[in-house]
Amino acid sequence: MLEERFSYLFEQYFSKQGSPAETEELLRLIDSGNYDQQLKRIIDQHYYGFEPIQSPFSAEQENRILSAVLNAPSPAIELKTPGRRKLWTSISIAASIALCLGLGLYIQQRNTYDKGQELAASLIGPGSNKARLVLGTGEVILLDTLKNGTQNLEAGVQITKTKDGQLIYTINDFGSKNAGLINTIETPRGGQYQVRLPDGTAVWLNAASKLKYSNVFSTKKREVTLSGEAYFEVAHFANRPFLVHTSNQVVEVLGTHFNVNAYPDEENQVTTLLEGRIKTSSKEQDLILKPGEQATLDVHNDRLKRAAADLESVMAWKNGDFIFKDEDLASVMKKIERWYDVEVVFQDVDPKAVKLGGWVSRSKNISGLIKIIEPITGLKIRIDGRRVTVMK
Repeated sequence: MLEERFSYLFEQYFSKQGSPAETEELLRLIDSGNYDQQLKRIIDQHYYGFEPIQSPFSAEQENRILSAVLNAPSPAIELKTPGRRKLWTSISIAASIALCLGLGLYIQQRNTYDKGQELAASLIGPGSNKARLVLGTGEVILLDTLKNGTQNLEAGVQITKTKDGQLIYTINDFGSKNAGLINTIETPRGGQYQVRLPDGTAVWLNAASKLKYSNVFSTKKREVTLSGEAYFEVAHFANRPFLVHTSNQVVEVLGTHFNVNAYPDEENQVTTLLEGRIKTSSKEQDLILKPGEQATLDVHNDRLKRAAADLESVMAWKNGDFIFKDEDLASVMKKIERWYDVEVVFQDVDPKAVKLGGWVSRSKNISGLIKIIEPITGLKIRIDGRRVTVMK
């Protein structure tokens, strides 16, 4: 019965006869991942029943149209689930391409994905909640190995691991012989972590990131040092500014929500404000940001540039997604390296010259991303162990 319903919803959507409610239901079913095989059968049926015609477009025109379709906004569909806002899934891509270029084009690209490579890709799973805590005393704690519940450790440290695997690290703000020591939380490639600081500030760390801070903040200011990417929800304390130091800038706030991307292997450091008000400073200048704005620091010339932020893309990692909007392949593959703990190499490809758009859940294996990247870019991706080669 459910498979019949899925087929009906697909046909309604593909023929543009489906109601908004039916379309939303279809996208929910696809997002569940329980109908992948049926989806393939349905598309194959359409393909074999499709009468090929000569495309009126040149190959270059087809590529431009394909790129436009994949980067177009969703047709006023919003999935009311956490972290899913106006996102499209594989079926909306398939149907849109079919309507623009013919179903055969999409199926041909889809079937170029080698089965052996699909097996290799399936072995590279997504990242998870894992990190290590290095106390100022030198003690090292692997946080993801802790059991559920709350444990009290030395130096006033309390660790709580929830049933869903979330790890919350709290420091009891009291005087002790270890007060003022610098603690460090590090997420590896393929890891993420949430930490709650002594003042109540919540921090989400992305993969391959490091956060340093004192186990007891001073009464005048609160300071942390970040390498990598983190989202902050800063607890408000009047006259006690919260400062985030990166290698090239300082972000100062009183109480607000913002994201800082400051990986050492990136050419830019990007600070994005969601709520409140922040000041970001380099050696050369200061910028005050309003909600919805971001400051981009060019680490080579130490100049800050203000721009409107695409909050959906900025916050995708925290919400459990990859969202790419006209992003160059070099940037995309760096994110893939960090989250899947792989090494990416390019063979006869200029990754900064290739742009793409798309969405996929960060909970999927790496194959989900490859199936988006290969058809859009026309490139091939080969996997050998944890080495990913991108080639023409």
